[in-house]
Amino acid sequence: MTLTNSETKLTDFRNATIKQHWNDPPHKVDEHEKLDAAQTRIILKTILEDCKQNVKSSDKRIISDTEKRLELLFEVLEKGQLSESVLGRLCKMCEYAEANDFANALAIHSNLMTTDFDKEGKWLLGIRRLLDLYRKKSNEK
Repeated sequence: MTLTNSETKLTDFRNATIKQHWNDPPHKVDEHEKLDAAQTRIILKTILEDCKQNVKSSDKRIISDTEKRLELLFEVLEKGQLSESVLGRLCKMCEYAEANDFANALAIHSNLMTTDFDKEGKWLLGIRRLLDLYRKKSNEK
């Protein structure tokens, strides 16, 4: 029995759905969950409060200015006006700071300063001061 073209059942590989193909990206790129804006705010406020305790008189003005600059960041976070790229790096930087990995936190901060200073410079300076104060406080312990 010979099949004609109208009777031949052809399949098209272009319409096939292949699951877990070798070239598909992994579902979870990072092993840790990404922080969101609310968690970032909580971490930064916790670090700020920690730095405020037993503050030296020479650092009081720095703490006050840092707090004002961080309020600018918190407003931007609350309004959702921060780009996803900057938010992702800020979250990662907070993770490093919370783990006392200041080298990596400052590396991310330097990257943010070079790429986004024109838009985010005011609060980035506050973050830098906060990281410096927190590192100094951690080294004293």
